[in-house]
Amino acid sequence: MAPKAAQGTKKHRTLGTWIKNKWDGLTPSPTPSLQASGSANIGTGMGASIRAVSQEDLTQGLKKEPARKRTASLPGLDDANRMVSQGIAAAPPPLSKALVDGSNDHAGPAKPRESAGVLTQPSPMKVALNFTGTLLKRLPEIVDANPVKVASSLAKIIVEITTAVKDNMDAVDRRIASTCAQLKIVDDALDDPMTYDEKKNIWLREFKRTLECEFAKLYQLREEWLARKILDYEDEKKRIAEIFERVNEARIQFELGTGIAVYKAVNVIRNDLMLLLLDRLKASRRADHKYHAGAKERERLGRAVCTPGTRVDIIHSILTWANDLSSESPSVYWMFGPAGSGKSTIAFTVARRFELTGDETDTIRLGGNFLCSRLFDETRTVTQIVPTIVYHLALRCAAFAETLRVAGNFDAIDQGPATQLKELLVDPWCKSRPLKDEDGLPNPGRYLIVVDALDEMEGTDGSEFLRALLDVIRENKLPGLKFFITSRSDPDLVARVEAFERKEWCRLQDVEREVVRGDIAKYLQTNLPHFKNSREMDQLLTFSGGLFICAVTLVRHLGRLQGHEQRRVIASLFSGSPDLQNSTLSATRLLDVLYNQILSEAFAEFDTDLRFDRLRILHTFLSTPERTTTTTVAPLLFSDDSMVDTSAFSSAAVVNDVLSRLHAVLYTDEKQLVLSYHKSFTDFVYDQNRSKEFCCSQAALNECLAEGCFRIMKAGLRFNMANIPSSFLLDSENSGLAEQVNRKITDDLAYSCRQWGFHLYLATPATESKSLVLMLSDFLQLRALFWIEAMNLLGCVGLCDPTLRATGSWAARVSRKFQTLRKSLGLTTVYEQKDTTLARLCAEAASFALYFSGSPASSSTPHLYVSALATWHGREDICERWRNYFPRIPGFTTRGARAGSTLMEIKVGSEVKAVAVSEDGRVIASGSVGGLLHLWESTTGKVQCALEGHSEWVASVAFSQDGSRIVSGSGDTTVRVWDGSTGMALSILEGHNGEVNSVVFSRDGTRIVSGSCDQTVRVWDASTGTALSVLEGHSSWVRSVAFSRDGSWIVSGSDDKTVRVWDAMTGKAMSKLDGHSGRVWSVAFSPDGTRIVSGSWDKTVRVWDASRGTALSVLKGHSSWVRSVAFSSERTKVVSGSQDRTVRVWDARRGTVLSVLEGHTDTVTSVAFSWDGTRIFSGSDDKTVRVWDVVTGKSLSRLEGHSGWVTSVAFSRDGTRIVSASVGKKVRVWDASTGMALSVLEGHSSWVRSVACSWDARTRIVTGSQDKTVKVWDASTGVALSVLEGHGCAVTSVAWSGDGLRIVSGSSDKTVRVWDASTGMVLSILKGHSDGVCSVAFSRDRTRIVSGSWDRTVRVWDDLIGLVLRVLEGHGDAVTSVAFSRDGTRIVSGSEDKTVRVWNTSTGMVLSVLEGHSNAVRSVDFSRYGTRIVSGSNDKTVRVWDALTGMVLSVLTGHGDAVTSVTFFQDGLRIVSGSDDRTVRVWDPHPIYVDEMAPQPLKAHSRTGWILSVPAKDRLMFVPSSANLPESPCTLLISAEIPSSVVHLRHAALGTEWSQCYSPPS
Repeated sequence: MAPKAAQGTKKHRTLGTWIKNKWDGLTPSPTPSLQASGSANIGTGMGASIRAVSQEDLTQGLKKEPARKRTASLPGLDDANRMVSQGIAAAPPPLSKALVDGSNDHAGPAKPRESAGVLTQPSPMKVALNFTGTLLKRLPEIVDANPVKVASSLAKIIVEITTAVKDNMDAVDRRIASTCAQLKIVDDALDDPMTYDEKKNIWLREFKRTLECEFAKLYQLREEWLARKILDYEDEKKRIAEIFERVNEARIQFELGTGIAVYKAVNVIRNDLMLLLLDRLKASRRADHKYHAGAKERERLGRAVCTPGTRVDIIHSILTWANDLSSESPSVYWMFGPAGSGKSTIAFTVARRFELTGDETDTIRLGGNFLCSRLFDETRTVTQIVPTIVYHLALRCAAFAETLRVAGNFDAIDQGPATQLKELLVDPWCKSRPLKDEDGLPNPGRYLIVVDALDEMEGTDGSEFLRALLDVIRENKLPGLKFFITSRSDPDLVARVEAFERKEWCRLQDVEREVVRGDIAKYLQTNLPHFKNSREMDQLLTFSGGLFICAVTLVRHLGRLQGHEQRRVIASLFSGSPDLQNSTLSATRLLDVLYNQILSEAFAEFDTDLRFDRLRILHTFLSTPERTTTTTVAPLLFSDDSMVDTSAFSSAAVVNDVLSRLHAVLYTDEKQLVLSYHKSFTDFVYDQNRSKEFCCSQAALNECLAEGCFRIMKAGLRFNMANIPSSFLLDSENSGLAEQVNRKITDDLAYSCRQWGFHLYLATPATESKSLVLMLSDFLQLRALFWIEAMNLLGCVGLCDPTLRATGSWAARVSRKFQTLRKSLGLTTVYEQKDTTLARLCAEAASFALYFSGSPASSSTPHLYVSALATWHGREDICERWRNYFPRIPGFTTRGARAGSTLMEIKVGSEVKAVAVSEDGRVIASGSVGGLLHLWESTTGKVQCALEGHSEWVASVAFSQDGSRIVSGSGDTTVRVWDGSTGMALSILEGHNGEVNSVVFSRDGTRIVSGSCDQTVRVWDASTGTALSVLEGHSSWVRSVAFSRDGSWIVSGSDDKTVRVWDAMTGKAMSKLDGHSGRVWSVAFSPDGTRIVSGSWDKTVRVWDASRGTALSVLKGHSSWVRSVAFSSERTKVVSGSQDRTVRVWDARRGTVLSVLEGHTDTVTSVAFSWDGTRIFSGSDDKTVRVWDVVTGKSLSRLEGHSGWVTSVAFSRDGTRIVSASVGKKVRVWDASTGMALSVLEGHSSWVRSVACSWDARTRIVTGSQDKTVKVWDASTGVALSVLEGHGCAVTSVAWSGDGLRIVSGSSDKTVRVWDASTGMVLSILKGHSDGVCSVAFSRDRTRIVSGSWDRTVRVWDDLIGLVLRVLEGHGDAVTSVAFSRDGTRIVSGSEDKTVRVWNTSTGMVLSVLEGHSNAVRSVDFSRYGTRIVSGSNDKTVRVWDALTGMVLSVLTGHGDAVTSVTFFQDGLRIVSGSDDRTVRVWDPHPIYVDEMAPQPLKAHSRTGWILSVPAKDRLMFVPSSANLPESPCTLLISAEIPSSVVHLRHAALGTEWSQCYSPPS
């Protein structure tokens, strides 16, 4: 390894080579004569004249030289500039006299030093030679590997010379020394070549070229000096000075160019950072007070500064608070008041004041602002507030911007305000905030954040934001930040703010009335100047009262009128409302009068019917759950029959006219969506007491809108709406899909699709709903399927399930109403039943919608039909009816109950230990190994967020009743409470000293109960996290706890085998329930609190009387531990999850099992019901959460299949049936396409060893059994035709002759027997084997028989004479199976020696030995044309071989035990196999599809569910894992234990032909 010094220069090797080469070319060879003469001249020739120069002459001119102007510098170069003006400080120690005198090793003895007491003055020539001569002489010492360091080395020499002769230097010498000192600073700054890359810095390259050129001149001058000595001293001096001046100029240019480049780079970096933050934060532009809106937008936004002279006192108090530097000054100023009191105008004024018109005395500047408005999505979405103000703050504070870039958690962008505040504001701000500024003084950077009109946020989001902000400020000190917030009053927030020790707020309703009146007067006079000092102005002031919104609405209302019209309107306001003269009228009453006047004027000229239509338009504008355009409202309210849709008579014209007439209260945004200027108008219209005849009847309006939605959907919905070209494409891969969707799905159709369920649910559930019942019934016939398609295209498919479930509830409600009124209203029983059917059909349609929306199939809209409808397990009327219209979707058959009710599977990634569902059913929470909690969308299975905090597995999770909080218990011994919307940790409850196994909220959300391995139950205060009580009594781990509905009782289950009931208030044990014989894993109360259910290690579920503690029923059925139990909301059902991997649903009253839900592949650890009892959620150690349909869940029906080893398989001549035998004495016949059981042949008294099907027209089956008999059966009826007896031991093998006339059988009695198939007579007995016969077969021409035996031989027999023709030897162990090729020329045999051998039938020669199996070969067969051989082995595999070459073509894996029997189908392509794993499988070695595998599977065989075409790998269809489709190339699995499914694709319309799968109704 090189020494450190060498390493230091190694990185400069290229540049070092350059300078070395230059030096070698410039340095002259040392000449003795020159060296000698030089030393003599310097030592003696100039003595007298040099001493004659005075000391004063030495420095003259230096002070007169102007100081050089400072330039932009590299880091460290400022020191050089200071050296220019201050002179060069003495640094190194004095040089030796030899150096000062210019002597060297060749100069002879030094001249004696002058007497110390005598002062001598050097002459100018001596000074010149002392400095310049020494400089030139020492040039050979400069050798360095860095090019710029040449200048640095030169500078060092000059510093040394300067120190030695500092009193003998003239102005030129000093300039040279100064230049070199600055070169030394440059060298120090460039010491790290990584800082300034020569290739990228043109200034460095130019500087290098200058140094090269000037140093070459300096070396040339030295050569001339050595030759001339001092013949031309003045000329040399001047040339040296010029060289250094040019070097200095190059240095200045280098510094200046590089400095400018750095300045530009810093600006680019800052701009890039701002663009990065803008992109990642997605800040709202429109929420900024500087946003420049168009004229129309400005009017709607109403953003304006306070009219001069108004709100003076309020604004002064705000400015005083903002500029207050004291530590006592509150961080938040909250201004609140009623609607229309002018809050937004004040906030806008404050924001402008501190950014654009600030005062020099201000101690704070605007850091960020967010002006809320219902006008735009981005300004009414609460999650936009924090990112926007954070972006603004980053623009103003560079330190914060950089910290945000490095440490900001931008994943919080899509989370709730509390998380956003912490991750994007609090943490980065605190990290970036220095305690002192550069001068050591308190940091002066202070910023004001303005957030206006939080009441404009959607729902209660504004209040929630303010609540989160107040909590953050209380918990985290934010030095340098102040917040000015405006909103309507919120009693809860008022209480929170009152709890602050230091608070600042302003109730606008408390401002003196005269002050407000004066401010409003100035506003009105500014906007209506022609009424100044008039009676009308007094009337307007009286009418406005104390509300700015009244004044603003009046100005807007009068704005379109001429002066005389304005007077008339003002007069009408007072003439119609004489009580306005009463100055004590409330603000609400003033608004009522104004809004009544506006509506009266708008609708006065219309008769009753027309007035009703226009009012309905207004009501629709205000009532729709999403804002609408006039073109959407028109078709919703007016059918094509009522108005001709032409330009002259368009219904849209009527809607636009209403909007125009109501311009004072309504407006349209940039998307033409209609909104009201102020929420007070909407409040007015909805209040019957205030608006009277203008009031909106919600139920009637929603009924009308629901009918409009159905009408629009009937006209617009159809199959393949977006003309999708191929089912092979995902929607994201279809580049033209978005354009097609926008073109085909109009705004009114899109609205109807999204909101018909909303309007239907709120419609009147009485006789008026009769038309809606009929419309809904018609909709469900087929159009509902097209609706799901449209919703998927719109990206709203997750709404389908809740919409249909709510519709089912509405239909049930209507049905109950009709039942009550049936007799009085004369409704028929048929109609009543129709409504009941509707509810049931809606339930199945909802389940189907969830089945699609929660599946990867939803990523490709065609697979709604191709995959979801094809594989849907429901068999109710609705889906069967839908399938009738799609004859060419793939066929799909299921075997068993497992595929019967799984609606959705969520892959969590780790073992799931707990699941819970929110009260509204929208969110699923799961806790798993690894300490993670996940929140999932219940309708799509998409993850919402992951909650991190626990350090061990999460054993339990529960929602509060309102869904706002989540509680979790973990193996880390803690209980954690989380915010249900943001996922932010709210509190950590510590106290248990063992794992926390169970947690739950009380229904009122005030308490939490937890059970732990420390044998205790603890009750906590949910708000403060303090322990309220510790319940002790269990003698082992507490596994489960629950509150009763009223919160008065707690139940707990323990490993001590008991269930205990406690008084929740006192902690006293009320009762102990004994009965379980094993650990109690789970307990729960019924909703009414009267019963308790428990699940135990003893495999039982018990239902108890909660008050008496007696067991009501014991539910048995699970084959292993019961891990989790729960009651349904209506108390009628109990669900349980078990170690046996099943979920069972029980009738809670009768104790009978209603259904068994199979699908999980590991322990079911947790189960829960949905709020309506129609869904079950389960978590499992198989790392999944599953959603099940309780309604369509099938009762457990035992799968048909063998209960023992499958010993033999065969297929019918036409390939439609499979026959299999087993040790269970039964022979079973299966449908070869679906795997469905056709018949069971019973009659043998011991297990059946062999089966075969006849090849003639008569379909018969022959079987050989351990009971020594051979039986012949009629395959169609299952009747035994004959019994062939004669063998003395078990019959091991049977076969038919090709013509079906004879049967051959082999036996453990060492014989082969040939039988007449019709009479059952023995035709011949073939003897020769020395041990039991394992296998026999006929040649196709019936002339020969082949047999394999335990004696290791294969024998070929003449069927006619019964003689052995040939004995084939070679196997090293028992021959277990033999078969002829179709042409009879070859025999294949399999043996326990692990090999397969192919023989020449005529010669008996071995043609090939096929090796590959790792265990005994149990069965072999030839394909129809003899080109392939199949073998089954004890190694659990099936192998396909090339019969000619002996190469392995494929290895088929899947069986779980020895493969005992294999055979080819008649088509020569498919293979059927039987195994000791009790299954029969059908294989296609050349399948038409293969399974898509996960790109990075967590384990082997991680299938995605998509099956792909061969070889193109196109997506054919999606099959959920719950369907248990066998893994390709296995196409059919028949088992009594493993449910499965079969796909039929040969007649399906897929790819570009997919639209042909639909056959429209005639």
